[in-house]
Amino acid sequence: MPSDDKPRATHAEGPETALRLVVDPALCIGSGICLATAPRHFESAAEGHRSRARSDAPVVDESADDAVALCPVEAIGFLTSRPPAPPPASPGP
Repeated sequence: MPSDDKPRATHAEGPETALRLVVDPALCIGSGICLATAPRHFESAAEGHRSRARSDAPVVDESADDAVALCPVEAIGFLTSRPPAPPPASPGP
């Protein structure tokens, strides 16, 4: 996904891009597939039967990709962020 902060289904890593998983709480039905598939990346949410991405999750890996692909309601996606662009060079004297 571009840096517009909307989830996307798959990820492509690059040194200039940081990825993190997100779970849409409005869509999550608490099937537990993500917890079973990628337990290092997900945890049960406080309200019980739903899941959320762990804030201390490791770098996105194949198990995270599998969890995204297996979610029955497509509630999981990736957010990408890119470092800010450097400011334009100021005109010389």
